[in-house]
Amino acid sequence: MIVSRANKRKLVNMNETPMTADSPSTEIALILGTAGHIDHGKTALIHALTGKNTDRLPEEQKRGITIELGFAQLHLKPFKLGIVDVPGHEKFVRNMLSGATGLDLAMLIVAADDSVKPQTLEHLEILRYLDIAAGVIVITKTDLVDDDLLELVEEEIREICKNTFLQDAPVVHTSAHTGAGMDELKKILRQQCQGIVDSQLNKQSEMFRLAIDRSFTLEGHGTIVTGSVTSGQLNVDDQVTLEPSGDVVRVRSLQNHDHSVDSIVRGERAAINLAGIKPHQIRRGMELASAGFLRPHKLLSVSLTVSDAAQHPLKNHSRTQLHIGTANIPLSVKLLDAEVLFPGETGLAQLALDHQVVCTWNQPFVLRLESPVTTIAGGRILHPRAKRIVFDDQESLQFLGQLAAANPDITRIEAAIFLAGLPPTRTDALELLTGVADTEQLVLQLLESAAVFDYPPSATGSNTRLNLVHPIALRRIWPQVQNILQKEHDRNPLKTNLAMAPLRTRLAYLGTEHQINQVFSHFQRQGHLTLHSGNVTLKGQGPQLTKNERKLLEATVQQIRQAGINTMLVKEIESQAGAHKSAVAQLLQVAVANNELVEISSTYFIHADVLQEIKQQLQNQLDPQKSYTMSELRSILDTTRKYAVPLCEYFDRIGFTIRNNDQRQLCSEQPLSPES
Repeated sequence: MIVSRANKRKLVNMNETPMTADSPSTEIALILGTAGHIDHGKTALIHALTGKNTDRLPEEQKRGITIELGFAQLHLKPFKLGIVDVPGHEKFVRNMLSGATGLDLAMLIVAADDSVKPQTLEHLEILRYLDIAAGVIVITKTDLVDDDLLELVEEEIREICKNTFLQDAPVVHTSAHTGAGMDELKKILRQQCQGIVDSQLNKQSEMFRLAIDRSFTLEGHGTIVTGSVTSGQLNVDDQVTLEPSGDVVRVRSLQNHDHSVDSIVRGERAAINLAGIKPHQIRRGMELASAGFLRPHKLLSVSLTVSDAAQHPLKNHSRTQLHIGTANIPLSVKLLDAEVLFPGETGLAQLALDHQVVCTWNQPFVLRLESPVTTIAGGRILHPRAKRIVFDDQESLQFLGQLAAANPDITRIEAAIFLAGLPPTRTDALELLTGVADTEQLVLQLLESAAVFDYPPSATGSNTRLNLVHPIALRRIWPQVQNILQKEHDRNPLKTNLAMAPLRTRLAYLGTEHQINQVFSHFQRQGHLTLHSGNVTLKGQGPQLTKNERKLLEATVQQIRQAGINTMLVKEIESQAGAHKSAVAQLLQVAVANNELVEISSTYFIHADVLQEIKQQLQNQLDPQKSYTMSELRSILDTTRKYAVPLCEYFDRIGFTIRNNDQRQLCSEQPLSPES
């Protein structure tokens, strides 16, 4: 974008972030975060490393503390570090959590003249939960203490870092005032970056994703958002989706640390000028992502660990705050394998959120209490689009366990498909659910072994994206389907066949019409039900007729069919039934329920096929603009008054004809009722 000198100064003051225009294309972008207690020299350290003061707000400069997030950039060829300076004050831990999103490595900063403090411990705990790949311990203000005190401070830091990712991290002694330790710190940061590249970056998704930590407007340019790119690449003029709203927006321009660029990639900070969205539609916590990649949801299945420092255990149905990405959402914790989790314990749970959020498998999160305001737990997302799991559901717990990071890719894919349940899971959603980018061959292996089933998305099967369902998930939903069918049979005891069409409405949660048909076909193969001509019959249901009654029913239906319009009345049928006279009324109703006969009146039944032929005949021979007498209709139908009168009255009831005094006229709009 073209930026005036005045507006460029505004952009600089807002600390937007991606790559400089003159940066070598070979540079590898990573995000470095700071953590530590208030006034322990985080901002001063960044200034000494980069020459940039990240305290941009007047209130920050006046009070000498960081309130909001600050950003700077450090080039350590071949690496380009976007540095996020987070607040250290306890009141601004929420802002710290937003800044910690997407960090590749972190510096735990402790002042030599103050040692370990409460926010040191809380920030370290948060970094543990956020799965930071590497880190460095930095002791600042070393010019203010002697060697003995410095040694004691380092020992205290080592003690609190036991059993964390910083347990064996290098320790650097620095002074922003004298410049001591800066060269050593840069050397160690470069080494840490190399380790991250060797072990982590080849595993990154190609899907673009950025959690928004700030949004604002700039005169002449409109809406600007900033954040760290956690995966993929974004180019000028690309269209991306704003989540969880689902709004599609276009990238008008990009900046990286105040420099206009054509694209941004994973590990870079970005300032993005968006078209097609108003500022009031955006808030911190929203995300930009490749179209169709993320899907908002309010129920998450997770693994979580209660903080060792928690003052109280985490009870079932506890109310907490979820911090994930840059979002902060109230929720209720539903423990799945324990009634309570004590400090240091790990368990499986579901998080029922007050608002939708977007996330992916294995994404870290933090839980904090509102009163007292403190970090209580953290963990990983196991299933970002969860279905409700009841307490101690061992089958589901087993599959949740298989979504742990250490398990093979194919195991995670199978588990994700099971936990997704129905509707079937599309193959293009598996990366979101498992973190596996290339799933084609693994899915084929699962299909070949019958570990999962494939339901084509449509009757034509033209869509190549497979729709996958786990056989155990089908087994588990059968009782629900059986219950619905049983209730329908109970309401219609004479019906052998139930129409599928109304059932699909009640079973919409199983998927599309085609997918529901596939589910029913599976149940038919299992011997649970029978399908025929758009109808379904639950095994063992329908009227229970004797052999002789069934024989009489078949003969009666056939006889009525052959007789056409001038068929036997009920009394005539009863007289022919002999000893089975008393069963005739029920048998006729069974035939009606099975859509073989139509009840014209209490004494007159006609075959459904014959009735359709009669209606077609009338539509062909009658002028819809004219009215006809009973005598005229009798003549057209070639029948007697005994049959014509009840038949015409039936046509009046179903709206096939309209009666006007003694004459009738075809209805201009024919009814869609099955009776018609």
